[in-house]
Amino acid sequence: MSVAVSLQNVYKVFSKAPVVNDLSFEIQAGEMFGLLGPNGAGKSTTIRMLTTLTKPTQGQIQVAGYDVVRQRSQVKRRIGVVLQQTSVDG
Repeated sequence: MSVAVSLQNVYKVFSKAPVVNDLSFEIQAGEMFGLLGPNGAGKSTTIRMLTTLTKPTQGQIQVAGYDVVRQRSQVKRRIGVVLQQTSVDG
């Protein structure tokens, strides 16, 4: 199976406060995956990074083999997202 999503040592910091701290995981193509955690755990921020809406402070994220920072348009062509709240940015 090929890797659909890969996060390696991902960090996101807002105003010197770590929101995502050294997150790493892989999701294989065809695999179901749940991202669970309490309020403030960084779930929404992680999804925003995966969907190119927010850049990680550090680390590497790939979707379908494309880097979410350097190959943003390639990632956006390969994903479909329905967010809970309407987002105007991006």
